Amino acid sequence: MHRPTRVPDHLTHRAFHRREARAAGLTDRMLDHPRFVRVHPCVFRLASTELDRAGLIAAARLAVPEDAVLSHTTRLEVAGVDVGDPVIHFTIGRELHLAYVGVMLHRTVKLPPCDKTGVTLSAAWVQSASVLPPIWAIAAADQLLATKLVTAAALTESAALDPWRPGAEMVEHVLPWVDARSASFPESRTRVFLRAAGLEAPEVNAPITDGPDLLAIGDLVFRHWRLVVEYEGRQHAFDARQFEWDIERYRRLREAGWSYLRLTARDLANPRRLARLVHRALVAQGYDGPAPDFGTVWAWTTSSPRLRVPDRIR
Repeated sequence: MHRPTRVPDHLTHRAFHRREARAAGLTDRMLDHPRFVRVHPCVFRLASTELDRAGLIAAARLAVPEDAVLSHTTRLEVAGVDVGDPVIHFTIGRELHLAYVGVMLHRTVKLPPCDKTGVTLSAAWVQSASVLPPIWAIAAADQLLATKLVTAAALTESAALDPWRPGAEMVEHVLPWVDARSASFPESRTRVFLRAAGLEAPEVNAPITDGPDLLAIGDLVFRHWRLVVEYEGRQHAFDARQFEWDIERYRRLREAGWSYLRLTARDLANPRRLARLVHRALVAQGYDGPAPDFGTVWAWTTSSPRLRVPDRIR
């Protein structure tokens, strides 16, 4: 029985280009065998090799021309700011039409500023504002600033550099909503939902004290109403030390006369209910402001970035 040609180790755990296969002694006919899977034109993997997200991005990099640069949300993703966009984005500075599954090649007459990874992070965020709902563009900017990957000035300068680029016009409306003190995407989105609903703006990751004693650092603190809103990720349930610390922290808050509302991913999946929960908690603390408003500003935060910006935000 004929034994199949051995695939070199350096091609076994990743996608590879046809020219790499040829250099390793694998012919085009061999690549037609079921033990290989075509990922993109001229890009293959072993059928036994599953590509993770990083592997998929690397495979797409092999498929696009060398002068295409990683861009938009994908450039943010490789820097650790992942908004969950499944599309892999590249930008090229010339007219070229390519249609690969899961890959978007954006064409421009002039490339934005680039670094060794792709488009610079500030330029990539401006690009992302053209493909993301505002709430996700805000959350991405929160994380870029919180992790000190960029500065607010850099984001503003990137938008002003080429104001004709898609996303640049949206930046002036999105930036006033950004808060570098936000520690996570859920915190950012919760804060934006509450602001979009017209509720009072909370302090973000603010200290709560009782005299000289620090009681807690609250995710969203409504100080006047002595209410703290906390987002509880799954780690709070599965990390024993975190679980014990949370119990102690909430005990101290209660004893000092603070109320707290704990939110979960289930609440965040139903943002209108989330806003009403926070409003009820505020009312219980004496708040007499307006109830949540789910009108044009609310719709704008979660809509296509191409939706007209409401006058209240302009």
